[in-house]
Amino acid sequence: MARITMTAQPVQSEKEFESVVREIIAEGISSQFPQIYALSNKKAVDILICRDGPRPKIFFIEVKFHKAAHGRLGFGGSSGSGFQPELLHRRPHYFEENMRWVLGDEEHPDQFWFLDNETIRSYVAGGKIGSKFNNIQKRMFQEEQWKTREELLATLLKWLNE
Repeated sequence: MARITMTAQPVQSEKEFESVVREIIAEGISSQFPQIYALSNKKAVDILICRDGPRPKIFFIEVKFHKAAHGRLGFGGSSGSGFQPELLHRRPHYFEENMRWVLGDEEHPDQFWFLDNETIRSYVAGGKIGSKFNNIQKRMFQEEQWKTREELLATLLKWLNE
């Protein structure tokens, strides 16, 4: 397994956190397996990863970063609209298997939570996706197991090669 040489820098925003996750993919995965790479452009999810070769597949990663000043960890639009709420509500099989969430918290700068849609659903505030601004309960950070950068890399490699 590749070692990640980048140093942990304090992350100030979801955009910066997404960049860290993209670096982990580029340096730890794509450098060894060039047929597995994240696309630079995004529309539906934050990171779309292509696995070319004899077993082509597309993987989706949604990145969320909690800042204490925001108080909440939201997803989707203010009226419950958007790609994420619809996927969580409708549960399309392809996305259940091939989509993961990587969450970070400014109070724990070198910890990563790698979760599937079912786990995210279990932490939706109010217990259901609705026509409201949807939030992930912060208790998720205490109850779910976090990963170091190296553990996240190993988990990503396993998931992308299944």
